[in-house]
Parts: sequence; structure tokens; C-alpha cells
Amino acid sequence: MMRPVKFISRCVLFVASCTVVFLTACAAMINSTPAGKPEYEVTSVRPSSQVTASNEGNQAVIEVYSNSGIGDASVRLVSGAWPKSIVMRFHLQGLENMKFSYGETIVNLSVNTENMVLESIIAPDGTEEEIDEESVYWMPVTFLDEAGTAVDRLAAGGVLEVNAPASFLAGNYAQFTINWIDFYR
Repeated sequence: MMRPVKFISRCVLFVASCTVVFLTACAAMINSTPAGKPEYEVTSVRPSSQVTASNEGNQAVIEVYSNSGIGDASVRLVSGAWPKSIVMRFHLQGLENMKFSYGETIVNLSVNTENMVLESIIAPDGTEEEIDEESVYWMPVTFLDEAGTAVDRLAAGGVLEVNAPASFLAGNYAQFTINWIDFYR
């Protein structure tokens, strides 16, 4: 008679163990389920700069407005994962200089008065090296008119759209910083 009690106790113990394992797995799945789209925190030192971050489809869009033409912003990923693309839209008269910093990397970009795009990377020791479209640090630039259509030159009321470099998107970075100087001052 002792044998059936041990068998029942083992069955109860087995069922209880399976239930605990199942409930633990369910809780882990609920906690690991993404809460939706990525969320960002944007900070800027200059009060004359308005910088926002939002999601449009599968890209993050950083909108930059700067009355003084000089500013900075830090964009930090608060939850989720970075989208496949990060686009910064500068609502400025031009872009004399823009720095995109992450980790120990600084990519320098300028669009001269002839709308020629020049880019370089600044090493941690301060040395600077020009880069081209083949570089993983290159930031593609698009000129948009007031309607948002791509054009050959930046026009009044237009926008400079700058894509984050591939090396940032391929890395495991939680934030980046941008600094800019407009031609307008």
C-alpha cells in the first residue's frame, strides 16, 4: 500500500513542477515581448533649438529647428531597438558644419555654399581624414524642397536630410549626439 502513495506523490510533484516551469516561461515571454515602437529621449542645451524624435515606418526621424543656427542635441534610445534607418532633418538655411558623435567616433559633415557635401572622420587623437560614399561612416545627404521632394540644391524653406552612418546602425550604441552650425547667423 505504500507504493501507490509514493506514485501519487511523484505525480503531484511532477505536475506541480511542470506548472511552475510553464508559468515561469509565460512570464518571461510576456516580459520579453517588445512594447511596440522604439522610444527616444532628446536633450538639447540651447533653448533656441527644438529637436524631436519620432518613428515613421521603419525609420527614426529627428527634426531639427534652430533659431540661432547653432545647436546640439543628444538622442538616446529609451526602449526598443533602433530602426533600420535614422534620418535627421535640418530645417536650416544651410549646414556649415555638423558633427555626429557616438562612442569614440565623430563624423564631420559640411555642405558648402555650392551644395557640395564634404565629410570626414575625426579620430580620438584629433586627426581628421576625408571619407567618401564607400565609407561605413558616410552620411548620405538629400536636399528637399518645401513639399518634401528631393531636389539638386538646397532652396529657401527646404530641408537638409542627413542619414546616420552605417557604422552607427551596425553597432550596439544607445545614443548619439549632433552639433550643428548653420550658414545663417
